Amino acid sequence: MLKWFRFVVVVAVVVLAGFVLCEDAHAEHAIGASIGSTKGVGATYRNLSDSSPWGWSVTGVPVVYPDGGFVSLGASAYYIFHKGNAGFAYASAGAGGAYNWQMCDEENADWCEEDTWLGVGFGPSIGFEIRLVENFGWSVELPIAILFDDGEFEGVLPIPNSSLVYFW
Repeated sequence: MLKWFRFVVVVAVVVLAGFVLCEDAHAEHAIGASIGSTKGVGATYRNLSDSSPWGWSVTGVPVVYPDGGFVSLGASAYYIFHKGNAGFAYASAGAGGAYNWQMCDEENADWCEEDTWLGVGFGPSIGFEIRLVENFGWSVELPIAILFDDGEFEGVLPIPNSSLVYFW
């Protein structure tokens, strides 16, 4: 179960390192929030090159409290088909995962149930981004998400991804 979470982390680091090492000096940067089966959940950073059709993004959020928590991570690579003034169309490949845990102590052992959960999704998608107002964009993707729940194959589902970003 934890091996899938490690797999997602390794994929995210490899994708990020590859694009950072090959990044051009001129690029469009964006920060915002994302949610999706192959994108992850949480705060997101995206980088699109001005001189290349390739780009990348990373997404994640940690929520940790004394008896448990939730961590989500994701990474995507983009290929821009066309970029215009009002938005762009693209294809992407991404992986996202979420890990949730709940621990019990002696005080709440009567009503508490220890539990862990790991979900992983990865696959290709096609999408578009609409530039809403100056420097804000909203993207929607339809992936072919290959999903695993606690290490068990759950299916191939078209669960949409979406992001709202501020770009510069």
